[in-house]
Amino acid sequence: MRLVTSLDQMLANISALETVRTGRRPEDAAGYAGLIKRGTCFLPYPTQEGLAFAPSRFIGYVGNNFAKHAVNEARDGRQTNGAINTVLEQAPVQDATLEAEYKRFCLQLGFAPSLTGTFGVARKYWVPASIHDRLDLIVEQQVIDDPGLTATEKDQIIKARVGQGAFRDALLIMWKNKCCVTGCVIGPVLRASHIKPWRASDNAERLDRFNGLLLTANIDVLFDRGLISFSDSGDILRTSQISAEQLRALGCDPDAKVKLSTRHAPFLAHHRAEIFDRRKQS
Repeated sequence: MRLVTSLDQMLANISALETVRTGRRPEDAAGYAGLIKRGTCFLPYPTQEGLAFAPSRFIGYVGNNFAKHAVNEARDGRQTNGAINTVLEQAPVQDATLEAEYKRFCLQLGFAPSLTGTFGVARKYWVPASIHDRLDLIVEQQVIDDPGLTATEKDQIIKARVGQGAFRDALLIMWKNKCCVTGCVIGPVLRASHIKPWRASDNAERLDRFNGLLLTANIDVLFDRGLISFSDSGDILRTSQISAEQLRALGCDPDAKVKLSTRHAPFLAHHRAEIFDRRKQS
């Protein structure tokens, strides 16, 4: 079978999965559960019941369905992973929130998930931008439900998720009300951006001013999507997916240097390893 080369082809396969997942035939349900249970790399997608998970080895082949999948003896997750990486322009990663949601999904299907994926390999997930907000809301609910936090602490942590509250105030002071890359001083376009994403941070890190950069909206998107990052010395790093000319067109000097503290370093290391390098691998 041919490997997918477009998002539409992957979505068609997800539709085939959904037809089985929401159907009422017991034999289909058993086959579907087995497919989910044996998977290692998954693409999460939203449903009315919460997040569902599409295995790489199913959605990575063009025009797949359960009948074709059953007789496809050449199916190879390494090949489908590579094809999906190319389509989504990112590689799958380990993700604690998605791992918890996967386990919830398995229990919803009626079986206990294994500790790892196939062959003892840790499960990994693609994290498309379309589910970022949903994942943040899952973690936000965990903050709301945390009995160890005061109402004021919960309020500040939740406001920090959207770059507001005490976190934004601290970044405005640190960066003197200017974008740390361009020097832009137009307040409404400046975003208080987490270096290590809010969802991946602990509560202290979510409010830590050294886990933040004050960026114009366009540069914030580049940084959030992993198209650019920064070295510990403040040099701009970029993936092969964006050229120096394209950066300039977006108002970002590729030779700009950000004045960073050594306290930014651990957060930048996380961004480079988990977000920026994931783009480079695709």
